[in-house]
Amino acid sequence: MDKLQINISNPVAQWRFTHPTVFADYSGIVRVVSLSVLLLIGWLDYITGYEFGFFIFYFIPVAIAAWYCGPKDGICIAIASAVCWYFSDRLTHHPYSRAYFVYWEMFMRLISFLTTAMTLSKIRNLAGR
Repeated sequence: MDKLQINISNPVAQWRFTHPTVFADYSGIVRVVSLSVLLLIGWLDYITGYEFGFFIFYFIPVAIAAWYCGPKDGICIAIASAVCWYFSDRLTHHPYSRAYFVYWEMFMRLISFLTTAMTLSKIRNLAGR
């Protein structure tokens, strides 16, 4: 049980992975990781079909990119997430009552991903001060 306690006397240990600048020297690796996670999620979304929703998992690579690399990378991964979701949805032949509903769905997801990216990058900038 002692292993689960937070060591208040060592603030460096507390901020080891959550501090915004912890991977500042490794932004290229973080970009590759977030893109790899996105591709994995997109592939899982595709193989499980449209009835099993993976929408919430697309926020993971967006959050990684926005938190550790900043708003530009967060926005890029947010757009890539919406496009990846779109292709997964189209390739699984999700039936819609109207053809344009798939574009509305993609737009709503894009807005959600962009909002998350911008919010997390703003929080990151405030926390990094």
